[in-house]
Amino acid sequence: MGFKTDTSFLRFLSMGALGVRQTMKQLKAMGFEPIELERYCASNKIWMTKVKRLRLPDVLCVHTGLRVEIRAKSDLKIRMSDAPANPDRTWDAGLRDQDVVALIAIIEDGHGQHPAEEAVFFPVKALRDSVDESKLGPPKSASEGAERDRTWPAVIPSCDGTVQSVSAEKLVVTMNAGAGVTRKQTYTLNGKRVYVKQGDKFNGEVSILAGAPEKLADLPSFLKQAYDPIGDLKSANPVDRYAAVKSLPRREDLRNQAVAALEALLKAEKEERVSLEAAGSSAALGSALGQEQIGKVVWGAGRQDLRMEAVLILTELGSDFAREELERIAAEQKFAEDEIRQAAVWGLGKAGLRAYDRLLPFIADKDENVALHAIVAFGADTPEAVIRSLIADLTKGDAHRAAAASEALRLIASETAVKCLIEAAAQSHDWVLATLGRLSRGLVMPAVAGSDLLKKLAPMLLLGDGANWLASEDRVMDIAFLAKQNL
Repeated sequence: MGFKTDTSFLRFLSMGALGVRQTMKQLKAMGFEPIELERYCASNKIWMTKVKRLRLPDVLCVHTGLRVEIRAKSDLKIRMSDAPANPDRTWDAGLRDQDVVALIAIIEDGHGQHPAEEAVFFPVKALRDSVDESKLGPPKSASEGAERDRTWPAVIPSCDGTVQSVSAEKLVVTMNAGAGVTRKQTYTLNGKRVYVKQGDKFNGEVSILAGAPEKLADLPSFLKQAYDPIGDLKSANPVDRYAAVKSLPRREDLRNQAVAALEALLKAEKEERVSLEAAGSSAALGSALGQEQIGKVVWGAGRQDLRMEAVLILTELGSDFAREELERIAAEQKFAEDEIRQAAVWGLGKAGLRAYDRLLPFIADKDENVALHAIVAFGADTPEAVIRSLIADLTKGDAHRAAAASEALRLIASETAVKCLIEAAAQSHDWVLATLGRLSRGLVMPAVAGSDLLKKLAPMLLLGDGANWLASEDRVMDIAFLAKQNL
């Protein structure tokens, strides 16, 4: 985490993660079994160490083999990032004709970011066949080969409404303008293909009524496909092998064949990323060889980015082997100042194994980035025994560790944490009282109402989020930003 907070980058990363999660939810409701093919595509956690991954679609259905590339948009358009001069970064790099692109709107308001309920799906082939009708925007940066936006013509309504009529030349709809008012809207098609029919209802800034691509994707037709990942392990295409490897731990019907097939691949695979993923999948199925291969990547002298990827795989495994490896990595001083320790600590917490007792040694680590990851890795489901250990740290006289424990308890913010802190407050220790005072007023007030403790806490509770409009995260960041403008 050796970089300054980049709220703009986080905003776009969060949009993408929300879009992936909602699209996966939609696919699951339709009968698919989607998993992340591109690791971390459904997360907004920022890591500096990036594995040089294969160019992959975001999502894979483990039963049908459907692959979906998902693009989240604050301003919905048929738009893809493109770098025509760089074959590895063209808009369709790594995509097959039979793959699907999902475009999903992200609504941003005073309460944050929210994905639309449904994405709009296009076959990759339909986008390729109509690429001559698309337009390239200006470079996004001045660097050579910088990405540009490629946009296909489309009709995206601004309001909810209903389709009134469709012809070859125009599309007529009725818009709901609000307060019971409707208005007629006519769209001239100019060669765009229509995706709706008379009587269809649509949602403003969420639906795509017409566009240059010939048609929308027929997702139900994919449900008839039977995916054979065992066969794809022998594919000449590394992406096919990678997808097959990722799917096998989720295929109960292939469980008896999976370990042997994955171990055979491990012994022959030359592509390092596919090999590591095969190790992770075989380890998930109990393979000692898979565990051994992960260990070789972590503790060997190979690529740093693959070592980081191995830690992320351990986070997903959730086994005793994974917990022991993550603890070793987090404590290993040869990884000092390496982001891999942060990732190991993060994996022990709420994003992975939820082994909260194993985070305790790291909350005041000499490497502040490790300590920060340990503190934030506690979740609301932290058990009482761990909460009591953190509260004990508030009273031992080590101000550095007490501050870390206080922040962890603030983030846990559970009823159990409040109960235990109130019990400890009988000794009137400053750090215990300060920690209670940092929790939200709505959480603490009902628990201390009518008690003498309320008198001690009341002034502090006035400063907390929910009681003080300046205490919200956004306002704190705004004030800090303005305060720096002092020259």
